Amino acid sequence: MRREHWSESLAPFLRGRPFIVTSDMLAATTGLALGLRAMGVERILCVGVARGTGVLPQEHGFEQILVNQSLPLGFMEVIREAERVLRQPPAEVQSQVDRFDPDHEAQIIAPFYVTGLPQLNRPVFGARPAAWRALEDKVVIDAVLSAAGVRVAPHRIVPLTREALDAAAAALDRGHGTVWAGDAREGFNGGAALTRWVRDAQDADEAFETLSKSCDSARVMPFLEGVPCSIHGWVLPDGVRVFRPCEMLVLRRPTPPVFFYAQAATSWDPPPAGREEMREAARRAGAHLRDTLGYRGVFTLDGVMTQDGFFPTELNPRFGAALLVLGRALPELPLVLMHFASIEGLALDWRGEELERLIVSAGDTTRQLSFTAMGSRPVTESESFALVRDPTWRLATEADAHLPQSVGTLGPGPTGAYVRVGLNPAHYTVGPAAGPLVAEVVAVLDAHFELGIGPLTAAQDL
Repeated sequence: MRREHWSESLAPFLRGRPFIVTSDMLAATTGLALGLRAMGVERILCVGVARGTGVLPQEHGFEQILVNQSLPLGFMEVIREAERVLRQPPAEVQSQVDRFDPDHEAQIIAPFYVTGLPQLNRPVFGARPAAWRALEDKVVIDAVLSAAGVRVAPHRIVPLTREALDAAAAALDRGHGTVWAGDAREGFNGGAALTRWVRDAQDADEAFETLSKSCDSARVMPFLEGVPCSIHGWVLPDGVRVFRPCEMLVLRRPTPPVFFYAQAATSWDPPPAGREEMREAARRAGAHLRDTLGYRGVFTLDGVMTQDGFFPTELNPRFGAALLVLGRALPELPLVLMHFASIEGLALDWRGEELERLIVSAGDTTRQLSFTAMGSRPVTESESFALVRDPTWRLATEADAHLPQSVGTLGPGPTGAYVRVGLNPAHYTVGPAAGPLVAEVVAVLDAHFELGIGPLTAAQDL
């Protein structure tokens, strides 16, 4: 099967229509705009609320609008405020959009995690129904997974009172503390924003103070020692397709004990039995979503690979970061646009079994280890850098041209500093969990650039 088959099947549905690509960060719209152009779309406008890190759309010849509105510091705060701005834009921004699309023919291509409500007075392509979005709530997903026949860890769903939380923690602690995850009262929570590792009374004080501001209830479960991981499935007209597990680069801050999200990697290999367990869990979850909610499109099942196997902790009814990483091995596949098309119910020639084989095979043969890190130091300009490992990690100099180098970018992001690094294959080993290595590199960058991240640790392979 030619890899171009799926883009050729999708292109006729997109050509001849204008699209507006939106995001919190303008630089984040460039990739999707290029994907639309490759589909033959000629009229494309990119709109971002803040600049962000990376190449701007205009550098590739796209029309762009930078709202240039200040955003609050914080990963989820930026996402929510940016969507609010795009749903209720300043008058001058709306006027610019209307000049681009005077007949209101355009649809919005928005980030896959947004609500899907109209932006800039135009509908969102691939918007998810509310019933699907409601699944992204850590206090409801265990019941959904149990109904699908997927094993879940012991847990309690409790009201957001200190007494209820403490009682649940005392009952569930296996010696490593417990994890408290808040509900989605204010919308989905990504990047471990409302998840806390609670080991003692001081941790409980911080967790309760944080969760009580945004939640009515929480899930309490034992802390699961193991490798954070994720698997994607795709509900297509010809069946549920599942891919390969990826490591979630979730590091740990010791004080306060919060989780530090650094995206995902495909360099890790779980035990063969664990890999098949994750694939079967995703297959069951996808079939259940299809049969009970009429679900279409990509979903993720995130969790922890422990000595006792895989335990899911999240069910995300959307595209996720790990599939973006898998997709780098298949640049011919416009996976995000294909996901939106499947939500829309477009009659592509899906060939799901062949698509599954292709994505799994590419993920197994072409490994990817890159990460992002967000710090608190304000950054306004972008700069590039390189790293060498000789034998310890350090920033490269001109004298290091003979050494393998990993390249990265530092620029503005949701919390201040935003770092993106792609590791050279010479700098890592395929198979072991990458978290410890990423923690090492982040420490070097934190010290050099004064990012304000602090000490981090990582899960070890079991």
